[in-house]
Amino acid sequence: MLAYAILFISPNIDLSQSLMQKINLPDDISIHYTDSGIGALSALNEFPIKLLIVHKDLSHRMNGVEVCELLLKNEKTADVPIIFLSDEIEAIPQCTNIIKFLSTDPDPKTVEKHILRHYHSCEHQYKIQIEKNLVLSIVNRIHSPIFIIDHNHISFANQYFLNFFDVPDLETFHQDYPRLQELFISEKPLHTIEPISSFSQWIKEVLQQTDEEQNFLIRNKYENEIHVKIRGEFLEHSNEFLIITQDITSEVKHAKEIVDLYNYDQLTKLPNRKKLIKDIVKYDEISLAIIDVDEFKVINDFYGHVIGDFIISEVGKRISHYIMHESLILYRLPSDSFAILNKEHIEKEYFEIIIISLIQIIAKNPFVYEQKNEENIEIYANVSAGLVFEKESALAHADMALREAKRTHKDYLIYDESIQQEKVYKNNMEWIHKIKIAIANNKIVPYFQPIVDNQTQKIVKYECLVRLIDEENQVISPYFFLEIAKQAKLYEAITKLMIKRSFQTFVNAPYEFSINLSIEDITDYNLFGYIKSMLGIYPLADRVCFEILETEKIEDYQVISNFVNEVRALGCKVSIDDFGSGYSNFSHLLNLKFDYLKIDASLIKNIHEDKHKQIIVKTIVTFAQQLGIKTIGEFVESEAIYDYIKELGITYSQGYYFSPPVETIS
Repeated sequence: MLAYAILFISPNIDLSQSLMQKINLPDDISIHYTDSGIGALSALNEFPIKLLIVHKDLSHRMNGVEVCELLLKNEKTADVPIIFLSDEIEAIPQCTNIIKFLSTDPDPKTVEKHILRHYHSCEHQYKIQIEKNLVLSIVNRIHSPIFIIDHNHISFANQYFLNFFDVPDLETFHQDYPRLQELFISEKPLHTIEPISSFSQWIKEVLQQTDEEQNFLIRNKYENEIHVKIRGEFLEHSNEFLIITQDITSEVKHAKEIVDLYNYDQLTKLPNRKKLIKDIVKYDEISLAIIDVDEFKVINDFYGHVIGDFIISEVGKRISHYIMHESLILYRLPSDSFAILNKEHIEKEYFEIIIISLIQIIAKNPFVYEQKNEENIEIYANVSAGLVFEKESALAHADMALREAKRTHKDYLIYDESIQQEKVYKNNMEWIHKIKIAIANNKIVPYFQPIVDNQTQKIVKYECLVRLIDEENQVISPYFFLEIAKQAKLYEAITKLMIKRSFQTFVNAPYEFSINLSIEDITDYNLFGYIKSMLGIYPLADRVCFEILETEKIEDYQVISNFVNEVRALGCKVSIDDFGSGYSNFSHLLNLKFDYLKIDASLIKNIHEDKHKQIIVKTIVTFAQQLGIKTIGEFVESEAIYDYIKELGITYSQGYYFSPPVETIS
């Protein structure tokens, strides 16, 4: 467990304790208090202090700044971070260990936020260190020399290496063995006309001119020798060589374990991307398919990582069972992707049929996750694929074909020269041109989808949805242009046009209406000023509702809280959109005081047939009712869905069962 203690240095310990009692911290955080620099030094020697909170005005000889400077000069305390409490920040020297300045009467929530941020950072580093220690422990238990070479220097060696050379550490080793190359005798001579400038270059030349593994004789100062197979891997991030050796007579098993860890995925036990790259080089004629699980993030977010890992494992098993042929090799790639490599000549049509059949087999049959004492979970998953039949840049080209298949909503695509990044660039430029023309010609317009009262089935409000009218008068969905607009810095202009056109539409209509705002919108301080000015022209504050999209981009809910409070002060309503989309935290509702809660379409779709969705939505509705928040179900596509959500107590419905988005309101 992480040992984490906070030391609060303040002239008034009672006030300090009162502040900290208002903060909700993990149980393993201990808090200590002192009112002087001397007391601080004593506590730092006694407790595992990870964070200091220092008040500028201390009651003894040293003030807070002097304490910080003293701690900075002490080697033992120089790295302990400090939250400094002062009302005159500009007058305080910028000590390197001060990570945050707060007022002398800080908001408890602000203090809590900064403490937790540092605590979680320490916790993360603690876990990393445990993993590093574990790896080092494993490497040191391997009965074979393992070391890393940096030019003419060995920067890391395991315990077996040190024991063989009879040295306690690498510093002693380099003193006893200044000429590294004399210790390693290659059984195959090196043929090169270029001068060898370093030991690492020599190793590189040996490995490049021979097979993947090379036999070496290693000799220490006592003339003791071991015969090993040696394999080197270039570490690109550090420009070093990792050298793994194996005793030919007794340590074959250990070398295989290292190779497996290096080349195989631990979840599926399939060869990984590193192994695939090697095999593509190895075989003369190949066919390659990259297969990706569609919407895997949704599955992972909805069901959790345990079931997500189950799906990946089962997809791997299903593919393995289907392609049981000695010329076909299955690999696990990062995240939710697999690769099938055919290492021999095969007709393109036959390989294509294999992939098509595989896509259909995976989509047709659900994956069944069995639970003890609970109903089994059936999950359907679809996959997409990118195929390539040329060895040159095979992996990159297969990935391009896959991404293009997903973009165009196709099951698979075969790579050809038309699928190039230049095509993406050209497409982006064309869309930027279209967006600019639409903005200039006032062709960014709202379409309106009615929202119906579930009790009366009457339209009570509309949602304003952005559309682009192009030069051919085609109505374009935001799916095609909104993300490009964000990248091209055109998004703010689109939002302002939507607000203006929506206000103009509803100024003489007796309906409430809602406008979608993203996290980019509400963090744009200029936009609030624009909203305020539009409300001055169009007195619609009591009928406009701003829908804030719940998204994983949201990191600081204080920003949202500020925006909600400001627009509510103007008389407007606020709704949270897409609630339940995989990131929801009910505590947000308690803090942000929304008027409406719109339940995500993924939960409403087919809810009358999905028990798990029913449980989640019922929980959301009950919680919202207790807070006095009205609920809206979107994606109501049928009478069956409407009847079910009405029975659940959802206040309003929105979806094609009533009406698609339309150009004008009734």
